[in-house]
Amino acid sequence: MNARVPPLPYPNGRLIAIGVVVVILLIVLGGAFVQIGPGQRGVLMTFGAVHHGVLDPGLHLKAPFVQTVARMDVQVQNSQASETAASLDLQDVSTTVATNWHILPADAEWVYQHVGSERALIYKIIQPAISNAVKAVTAHYNAEDLIVERDRVRGEIETQIRSALRPFRVVVDAVNITDFHFSAQYAAAIEQKQVAQQRALQAQYELQRARVLAQQRVVEATAQSQAQKLLQLTLTPEIIQQQAIARWDGRLPEVVGGKGVLPMIGNVSEKAAR
Repeated sequence: MNARVPPLPYPNGRLIAIGVVVVILLIVLGGAFVQIGPGQRGVLMTFGAVHHGVLDPGLHLKAPFVQTVARMDVQVQNSQASETAASLDLQDVSTTVATNWHILPADAEWVYQHVGSERALIYKIIQPAISNAVKAVTAHYNAEDLIVERDRVRGEIETQIRSALRPFRVVVDAVNITDFHFSAQYAAAIEQKQVAQQRALQAQYELQRARVLAQQRVVEATAQSQAQKLLQLTLTPEIIQQQAIARWDGRLPEVVGGKGVLPMIGNVSEKAAR
């Protein structure tokens, strides 16, 4: 005869049933609440249909198994893109642009309904807008002018990105150009041009310096010539004799003229007498 398994006692079966009910209740209650974190907005949906309006940060009640909530990040996010475009002088320029943006909090529901999640927004809307703006602005500048007019170029790119993202309820906080990259051949040509300009400036400086020095010498020579002429006009035999006496140290020279007078003094005296 087969042994029969005795049935479980009634109290144990009741405990199991109670436990199952508690678990179900916990699941139901857990599904009835949703928490929206800081910097987020909740999009409420009933069987996939999006409700108008958004859920602000905090705890919210929803219908379990019927309603779902998608969280949308409305904080400032950063998207970087590197685009290669042709400049006005047909040079290939790779421009790296960093764009700070955020979703308008009150329009998070609209963005989710018409575009999708933040990932979809980035790949479908933001990156193409950045690419188009960079290519459009780059085409209006020569490659070298992109560096010289960097701030102006950045402003024009930012204006175009703002205009492209505004219809999608996206606000552009800032646009920065982090890098311009040219082809190796063009970069070498720019370097050679800069070196040539530096050499030209150095040569111009040296030429100007030589002209100034030459002018100084002319002025000095003119002054010296005028001084000599003035000296010749004012120099008399008496002045020459006085200067000679003033410089005489009192010693007679070893060789004396035939007339027994001091050289210069005697001659000057004779000339003065004549």
